[in-house]
Amino acid sequence: MARRQLTDQEKKKVVERHTKDGVLRCFVDNEPIEDPDQVEFHHITPWSEDGSTNIDNIAPVCREHHRRIRTLSLQEFRDKLNLDRFFEDGFKKADGVRLDDVLASRLGKDGYGKTCRIETYDNYVKVYWHNGQAELFPLYRCPVTHFTYFYALVSIKHLKNDRELQPRPLEPVRMWELYRHFLRYTQLAPAICRLADSQILLFDGQHKTAAQVWAGQQQVECKIYLEADPRAIKETVLTAHDKLRQMPFYTSTLIARYSDLFREDWEQYLERPGQKSEAGFVEFLVRIKDLTKAEAVKRLRSAIQNDILEYPENRLREYIAEKNKTRKNPLTVSAVQRTFFAEFVASPPIDAELESPEDFRQREKENLIRLLNLIVDISLVNRWNPEPRNEAHRTAERIYAAGSLRAWAPMLRVVIAQALNLIDDEERRRVFFREVDEEAFGIIERYLKKLFSH
Repeated sequence: MARRQLTDQEKKKVVERHTKDGVLRCFVDNEPIEDPDQVEFHHITPWSEDGSTNIDNIAPVCREHHRRIRTLSLQEFRDKLNLDRFFEDGFKKADGVRLDDVLASRLGKDGYGKTCRIETYDNYVKVYWHNGQAELFPLYRCPVTHFTYFYALVSIKHLKNDRELQPRPLEPVRMWELYRHFLRYTQLAPAICRLADSQILLFDGQHKTAAQVWAGQQQVECKIYLEADPRAIKETVLTAHDKLRQMPFYTSTLIARYSDLFREDWEQYLERPGQKSEAGFVEFLVRIKDLTKAEAVKRLRSAIQNDILEYPENRLREYIAEKNKTRKNPLTVSAVQRTFFAEFVASPPIDAELESPEDFRQREKENLIRLLNLIVDISLVNRWNPEPRNEAHRTAERIYAAGSLRAWAPMLRVVIAQALNLIDDEERRRVFFREVDEEAFGIIERYLKKLFSH
């Protein structure tokens, strides 16, 4: 389905549909849009996620919100604003926002933490919920600690944060990412709770559960301990989240995982008859592998990025940290994604037939790697040396400070577009998706030397 522009008549219909009592309101925050010049139009479900181009999927948005939406759908952006406001109000509290605050926002201050009564037998428990209903659950025993526990799908009305074992507040960024995750995916591991004073206190999985509640789920899968020693549990939790915690999924690991999935699917796609293209591959993933279009594009994008990161001649790899930027490494994979990949890799999928005269994806990778190597030679070699931390190193630190990098990377793309005499906006967004001659790279090199000479 191709993108298209709304006609004036369609815009008029959208405005009429979203006007109530003579007032046009922004879809995001329901505030009036009084100036007609401030009205923009946006897909409710984005085109990239198979959203319809019909006007039923279009809503009016004020210019300020339209500018800030970026890659989110309108619904996601509205949810993000609501979550931001929730945390802004919560941070006025001295001890931050916790699961109880999320539960109260959905159920009211007296709507959560309901008590229950439990009868314990040899191999099962009988739970009497607050509404009088009773359920039976198998009872398990840990062979090491001899703690007894059971698994249950618990109404959120019965949950409460365990302030003794889980005193930490919620982190808004983490909760937002989990919220988006649970809009599409299932819960893989249960929240961990204990029974105390007839209440189910949740002590492990607070962010996950808060995100599920925010996403509208009414029940949460839980593992519930009976009469467990709080001190022993606390020691277990501290150990599990310290020395024995699972290896984090660093950005580079996620890219590699997606790239591995890509290879298997790519081979299957190439075995099918007919012409091949990135766009055709995305369609294959959507129809045959039952992915959303957004997930299919993400898999393709990760494979492209992984090819560049793992390219043998890419000398920038030596300066990229696995996780956080350190004294040894000025860059992270995430920073490279937000700057060099965002500015210099044409957004997939491309319609051009693979290896046709119109397919410049491989040339784009080679052009970008040449640029990255120039950047290494001019700004990092003989400069980035954290041990003596001399003036040259401090200059390099300023160049690769987060704000600085985000500022000069887009400027560099503009300069390259000018060097290549690109006028069309679409072409300027794909500066390296073409042959780039030596003369152009000479101009790029001179600009880089000037840029990094300060």
